[in-house]
Amino acid sequence: MEELIRKVGRVKVLIDNGMCRVGPRLDSASALDAALVRGAGRALLLSDAVVALCRAGRPHEALPLLRQLAAVAAAMRWIPLAQSDERARAVSSEWGCSRWDALWSDEALRERARTAGLAEDAEAVLSSCREFAVGGDSTLPWAHVFPENRRESLAPERVLELAGRLMGHVLRGLDARWQGDFPGA
Repeated sequence: MEELIRKVGRVKVLIDNGMCRVGPRLDSASALDAALVRGAGRALLLSDAVVALCRAGRPHEALPLLRQLAAVAAAMRWIPLAQSDERARAVSSEWGCSRWDALWSDEALRERARTAGLAEDAEAVLSSCREFAVGGDSTLPWAHVFPENRRESLAPERVLELAGRLMGHVLRGLDARWQGDFPGA
């Protein structure tokens, strides 16, 4: 588990270092730049929370955060494919919504992930919904009386592996916009 946590940390450092290089050249009028910077910042915070929950032995509770990280990673790869402010504005509008069903459209994630080359990772995250809803082995006294409460817990390593791969997609999206400023992508 610790190696997977270090992997996520290494990607975060690459993103941070790249943003330090790119920072002076950012165009405050560019919706493209704004969306990618916002997405990168969000990805850093989401990955921190996923790691914290996995360290605490709560990988099931990290799954909604992983779902949002997948959406951010897909957008980060999808936006620069067209290098357009139009795509960036569309994603920024979605991120600014106030409804869960609008924020977490499975169809939008699947389409962007397919186009951007991370369909397999997106499907792995989308298929984890039941794991979150049902959870793992219950710690409530006497919960074991019911067979459905005697489930094997999700391995934190699986969640961390996906988090690391998704953070790699975020890094690649930044590198697609600012080629060469994100070594390691």
